Amino acid sequence: MSAVLALAPRLRSAGGRDGRVTTALAVAAFAVMTALTLSVVGGLMGFLGRAAHPVGEYQRENAESYVVLAWTALVLLVVPLLTLGGSAARLGVARRDARLSTLRLLGVTPREVVALTVVETAWQGLVGSVAGVVGYVALLPVWTRVPFQGSTFSAAELWVGWPLLVAAGVAVPVLAVVSGVVSLRRVVVSPLGVARRQTPPRLRAVRAVLAVAAMGVFMVVTAASGQLGAAAAAFGLGSLALGFGALNLVGPWTLGLVGRLRVRWARTPAQLLAARRLVDDPRAVWRVVGGLGLAGFVAGSLAVLPLMVSGGAGDGASAAEVADAATMSGDLLRGGLLTLVIAFLVAAASAGITQAASVLDRRREYALQVLAGTPVGLLDSVRRREVLVPVLLVGVGSAAAAVVMFSPLLGLAGVSDPRGLLLLVTCLTVGCLLVLGATESSRPLLRAVLAETQVRPD
Repeated sequence: MSAVLALAPRLRSAGGRDGRVTTALAVAAFAVMTALTLSVVGGLMGFLGRAAHPVGEYQRENAESYVVLAWTALVLLVVPLLTLGGSAARLGVARRDARLSTLRLLGVTPREVVALTVVETAWQGLVGSVAGVVGYVALLPVWTRVPFQGSTFSAAELWVGWPLLVAAGVAVPVLAVVSGVVSLRRVVVSPLGVARRQTPPRLRAVRAVLAVAAMGVFMVVTAASGQLGAAAAAFGLGSLALGFGALNLVGPWTLGLVGRLRVRWARTPAQLLAARRLVDDPRAVWRVVGGLGLAGFVAGSLAVLPLMVSGGAGDGASAAEVADAATMSGDLLRGGLLTLVIAFLVAAASAGITQAASVLDRRREYALQVLAGTPVGLLDSVRRREVLVPVLLVGVGSAAAAVVMFSPLLGLAGVSDPRGLLLLVTCLTVGCLLVLGATESSRPLLRAVLAETQVRPD
């Protein structure tokens, strides 16, 4: 333990200015994740509170439906937010693994390497969670302006309470530690391979099998929801979270497969370099575009929204029934669009933060390529091509997966109705532009990194 305490501050400062920037990006990602997760949980608690103490006939009749919809939004948003947190713990992972592998070769034990990673990631998660709680409190006045069920929520209704705030302060560092420790397998098992920068083994096709199985569970549960009775909603939400989260399994494997195909078809140096990077580390590219994949899944799930809000009260309905139908349609549309906006903003934030950290992670590689005579414009083109095709593939593919998963429940109404198709295409277009814009924000950082031709040792 004394060795860990002595090495921890030195390891944290070993990265210099790049290490401090990477740490700031990780803390920012944890803060965004915490603030938005608490906001979504606060919304769910607001609907639960109104269901327990309804005010007016409309809330008494429809409160349970709103709770189910709030749980669905929670599942659709928490998975991308947790993925953002998991990616934050892996920012700068290549240079950290290089330093830790050197320590392993010098005699540091695997247990001490794990302890060093725990110390480094836990304090990032703790600082990020505290900043996220502050962000959640700052966002409360914004959420209190959004009306649902005919009236806006008060801050007290959306307040999650001190126990949940304390739980967030514990859960976020634990998530950071677990995510950081999981990434240490190569350092512990093969430190020499990490130090020599050997290409990690390919991801196995069993990931695709597990992902298809998880999505199939949701389709079976929704098809048999009539036989599950009162537990149908709980089974449906659980299997939805399972199938949704499985995108994180199949995503990197699919990108690796696409990278190998692009290597065969590459015709220019930029295409070849971008494809080789995709083959060498598909997980790193997935960390950039994975947020869009999860947001695209949300868009595919909500493509049926225009059809749902166009129902109305029907012929012969009373004035009160028409007003209730209008309230329900407005709330569905408002809640769906709010879920989409949050999902795509998380995707853009994740892409921008991860891409900036990736540029710093490859500083040594960039410096060596510039010294070898590689044009700066070529490296910039490679950086752009590295994410362009995955962005399009992941956005469209995840939306298609959502449409297929929900087909036993909703059929193909989301894409057969022109309004649903228009909503889906618009969301994917805006989402792809947001993510590409976020990745382009790292261009000045790349230029600054390329301006330094000195090769720094890790």
